[in-house]
Amino acid sequence: MNLVTGRIVEIYVEGGTTKAKVGVAGAHFRVVMTLLMDAKVGDGVLIDSGVAISTVQQIETMEVSHVLSDPR
Repeated sequence: MNLVTGRIVEIYVEGGTTKAKVGVAGAHFRVVMTLLMDAKVGDGVLIDSGVAISTVQQIETMEVSHVLSDPR
């Protein structure tokens, strides 16, 4: 499982699937948004294997990123 958090920069439809351009640590990734159809630009999202699985608050985004980057 590769969980990361990021912020939605753009939402668009590609091939009939709603996707988003999500900023993660200075990079941008294309993410499938099928599970979060009510998310909007500016929202923080938790991503697993290229799919946004949950929205997260600002403070949660920072905490999750910190936990996931801990090398233990």
